[in-house]
Amino acid sequence: GRQPATPPSIIEIPLRLPLDPLIKAAEKALPQQAGNWRTWKDWHGIKSQYRAWRGPLGITVAGDVLVVQAHIRYWIRAQKRLLDTFTLKGSCGVDEAPRQAVIGMRVRLGWGPDWTLRPGFQLLPTRFLDRCEMTLANIDVTSLVEKEFRKQMQDSLRVALQKFEPDMHAIQQQAQRSWSLLQEPVALGQEHWLLLRPMAVALSRITGRGQFIDTQLALTLRPQLLTGPEPDGKLLPLPPLGHYYPHSDALNLQLGVDLDYATLSRHISASLAGQPLVIKDRMAGIRDIVLSGSGTNIKAQLELSGDIAGSAELQASVVYDAEEQQLHLHDLIFDYAADDPAMGLLAEVFHEPVRQALEVAANQALSLQLEHLAERLGSVLQKITPADVKLDMSALHLRSAQIDITPQGIRLDGSASGRVQLLIR
Repeated sequence: GRQPATPPSIIEIPLRLPLDPLIKAAEKALPQQAGNWRTWKDWHGIKSQYRAWRGPLGITVAGDVLVVQAHIRYWIRAQKRLLDTFTLKGSCGVDEAPRQAVIGMRVRLGWGPDWTLRPGFQLLPTRFLDRCEMTLANIDVTSLVEKEFRKQMQDSLRVALQKFEPDMHAIQQQAQRSWSLLQEPVALGQEHWLLLRPMAVALSRITGRGQFIDTQLALTLRPQLLTGPEPDGKLLPLPPLGHYYPHSDALNLQLGVDLDYATLSRHISASLAGQPLVIKDRMAGIRDIVLSGSGTNIKAQLELSGDIAGSAELQASVVYDAEEQQLHLHDLIFDYAADDPAMGLLAEVFHEPVRQALEVAANQALSLQLEHLAERLGSVLQKITPADVKLDMSALHLRSAQIDITPQGIRLDGSASGRVQLLIR
């Protein structure tokens, strides 16, 4: 059967927008009072006058929803001519305490593909604290106040939301810079190149927290490791904005680590040089290691020195423990040709210390390779993060790694994860 497709990698950049400019703009845009208290206007055949005024605007945020409310006071006069003979009159809040009501609406905030903030308005039932009971010909004229203030509130919120336009433009510019930088090849040394290959850009659902709304700018990638000359290609334009549903606050990349035999052999030989092994009161050393492999097994040709001088060949299966971030050699087969035939009888005694020494040296090489990869990735990823975001790559390690032993070396493919920290200034 076909192998499942590798899931895309994700870079998440936390972003925060303050609510204070929106609150101030909405407060300024919403009139302090409304009505026609100097003239009479027709309302479904009823002549009416009213005046309404509001208190401070209340705006709270929960998730991606703004709740906006205004406490208003009002009075109403109304009159209706019947049969051209007499006039019905009524009023409330006149020559007495004004009537009170709380008018509000919910505004659901979302992102449009053109990098704009798209509001969705939902009217809340008006709470009349002491409702005006005046009716003329079975028509309740108190809806005059409700309708007018609702319209003004919605209009003022549309104006206030425009205060986010500079921030949205800045976010789009940040995404454009990140998109371009992520298309540049990352040099990993020894003619290895990492292509991050960005695929899409999206913003997560807005989450309101106190006086801020938070979101995450996410870029999805399909990284590819190449060996050879520096690759080149045409830069792709920034795609339309998508929707992102975050799973964590971490940096997740699908990556591979190559440990070629030549480099690995040199590193292990240098690591073990001058480090004697004490086996049954005998001093021994390992030098001139040559690695090779095929299938699921790795092979090592060793030159042994000291009291156990001779040559040895071992073969073992390689297993990677993602939790320990360690390579392990299993099912070891050890063939030893001693310079002193009498020492050949000790093969079963010292092949375990030799295996452990090789494991330690191989894991040191892997650790250095991961540190090198983290430094390279950190340098390019730091360029795409905002000034108030610190990228911490110290926790970079491979999870769910698959091992592939090729004629050229050992390759580990897995999910590399790190942390993203937001600096609060």
